Amino acid sequence: MQADHNISEPLETAPDAPVDTSEPDPTPDHTTTTAGVARPHEEAALREWEGLPPDTLILAPAFDPPPMRCPNGVWAMLVAAVDIVRGTDPDRAGEVALFTGCWVPDQPPADGLYDGDLVVRLTNPDRPTYPLPYNHVVDVEMLLAYQGRWQCVGRWCGVDDRWPHIVALTAAAVMGLHGALREAAEICDATQPPISPPPITGARAGVAELLDAGLVKAGEELLFWNCGDLGVRHTARIRADGALVLADGRVYPNPADAANALGSNHQNIWGVFRRASDGRTLNDLRAELHARRGR
Repeated sequence: MQADHNISEPLETAPDAPVDTSEPDPTPDHTTTTAGVARPHEEAALREWEGLPPDTLILAPAFDPPPMRCPNGVWAMLVAAVDIVRGTDPDRAGEVALFTGCWVPDQPPADGLYDGDLVVRLTNPDRPTYPLPYNHVVDVEMLLAYQGRWQCVGRWCGVDDRWPHIVALTAAAVMGLHGALREAAEICDATQPPISPPPITGARAGVAELLDAGLVKAGEELLFWNCGDLGVRHTARIRADGALVLADGRVYPNPADAANALGSNHQNIWGVFRRASDGRTLNDLRAELHARRGR
């Protein structure tokens, strides 16, 4: 797979009861259309439209020049969302409609809490950059948390400030493939004889651990914005076993499967689900748990 281009209280609702149906957010006044989807052309409005945290960097569409190095004290940039124009718009198929990320200060373990995370690291170029100035060129490494290790899935050497558009296609492919692998593994597990006690793995372990730590509660409502879905906001509730119950009653064992059911396979699920009561993302809660453990 490696590409070597070297505040309100939650409603008193039963944990597994359906909740309000999905609803579109009000459309901002200033929007543009991308692959049939109207998107705001102002950075703050686009963050709100896509349901992104305030500290999210929007690399495409470009509002500012992209970073060419990771800041001091930062390990990598977590890929939050990627949206590629598909064949429904033949004239623009393959264009990067959205590419966002957020800085990760310290390298986390590639375990169940972080499995499936995709990051890019921006480092000094190893090779001469002539005729471009040194600080106008960057080496980009893409890493995936998979099977307990941070594994390199792509490397681009000596690229200019167009790097977000260059690596976005690979990011979308890797996120899609990882989702497909996870689904295949779950189907395989479902055909095997039951194990007692059943192992807890992947994103399901993360939600269960958040429940055990008291960072979320059974019955709490989560909000989810699907990248590129006309700003539609979906809702889900956390069940006592860590599963998520969508508004229509469908139940999924983890946030990743719930997000896929809602049409998203190119988003970091920890960053797109946020608690309705205070707006904190599952990624924020995951980071708090990581800090508590002092890892």
